[in-house]
Amino acid sequence: MGSTITRLLELPQILEESFGLLNATAGIVVLLLALRIAPTLTLSSHRHALRIFVLAAILIVFSELVVLLKPFIQQVTFFDDAEELVKLLAISSGGFALHYISQAEQNEVASLRRSANVDELTSVSSRYFFRRAATRRIELSKNNDLPLTCAMLDVDDFKPYNDRHGHEAGDKVLRCVARVIRTSARADDLVARYGGEEFVLLMSSEVEEAVAALERIREGVEHECSPEHDASISRQITVSLGVAPLADDTQSLEHLVQAADREMYRAKRAGKNRICIEDTRA
Repeated sequence: MGSTITRLLELPQILEESFGLLNATAGIVVLLLALRIAPTLTLSSHRHALRIFVLAAILIVFSELVVLLKPFIQQVTFFDDAEELVKLLAISSGGFALHYISQAEQNEVASLRRSANVDELTSVSSRYFFRRAATRRIELSKNNDLPLTCAMLDVDDFKPYNDRHGHEAGDKVLRCVARVIRTSARADDLVARYGGEEFVLLMSSEVEEAVAALERIREGVEHECSPEHDASISRQITVSLGVAPLADDTQSLEHLVQAADREMYRAKRAGKNRICIEDTRA
């Protein structure tokens, strides 16, 4: 009977030692996994977070060693305090690492979202962003009977220029054209690089008002994207534009863009460096 009672009294200590061994083993496993994972990480933020997790694992192992050594050390109170302090540090380190990873992920997602929404070369909106924003704006315009005008802009004779002077020179032309568009467009105009040397604008205005703004863009390109104004440009750059208003029978964004694109090609055929407008009178 006495031996049974003695075993029962010793049970908490046995359990504490067993859990201590398990926690120490778990900490060692974390350390080994960290050493294995570390070489595969590419983001510096994740490597920093992993180091914090490693520190937390080391603290856990140390904490459990304190538990296992307590029966052999007289200063039990000191080791109790040390154990609690180490556990607090381990938990704090783990929490800080999780916060660090969360912040790094948010920053990375924000960077990826910006990369998807903004054209890297010209700093105007990307085609992906334009399609999403323009679709919503068309729906809003149709539901509220608001005017909307689409314009397609293409750099005249860009391919021969690019072939003759190189891609870097061609990129400078595109950046110049994009800069003129950004400074000449109104605040609520959607401006995007649609692909190659083509840009698209969606303007919340009637055709007449939109054409006045587009004429400023055409003249701005003719003035600013020239050797006299920009020494990095080898010859006079001009653009051709096609304009199409949102009509009652416009079925989709693609339908509106295609209408403006047709007018842009008509401007090309008519001699370039001009604006052609879709005739909706029928």
